[in-house]
Amino acid sequence: MSKSKNKVPFKTRLYAFLVPLFVGLISAILVKYYIITPVHIPNQFMEPTLKNGSTAYFNRLFRSKDLGIGDVVLVRSPLDPQSLLIARIVGKPGDSIYVQKRMVFRNGTLLDPTSFPESASNDIPLIPQGKTESDDMPKLTVPEKSFFLLADNRELGVDSRTLGVIQESQVIATLW
Repeated sequence: MSKSKNKVPFKTRLYAFLVPLFVGLISAILVKYYIITPVHIPNQFMEPTLKNGSTAYFNRLFRSKDLGIGDVVLVRSPLDPQSLLIARIVGKPGDSIYVQKRMVFRNGTLLDPTSFPESASNDIPLIPQGKTESDDMPKLTVPEKSFFLLADNRELGVDSRTLGVIQESQVIATLW
């Protein structure tokens, strides 16, 4: 007894292989660039949280109202829309922020120092050129639909102290 095999045309087998492959490839590309965005860390602004040369993954599916104090976000620079910055939210709309003797105050309360992990690296200068021991910033009230951001490595980082508050529309993603 010989069994007869059902011959499936080559074209049908090819479609059965290529269609799922194509759908999977397109789905992976869409997820990578529109949902989870990989970002190469080019500097020490967020050390030790994000190491220079590493890759961090940011979630583009977020709601601005769900962003909280301490969240790390990816934002477009207000000075150059082609540039991206990574920083931590320390002030939301209505908050009063000021820096006195390098200590950050939010609504009159000292920001928890553990919000900014200390770097174990000795190659980061304690007080770089252009900064002073006091490094004060006057009181600022965060306007509506804006955030005040600080880099974890505040000595080197570019953040709201130099750029001003960041508009809600400039926030691209949150750290995964």
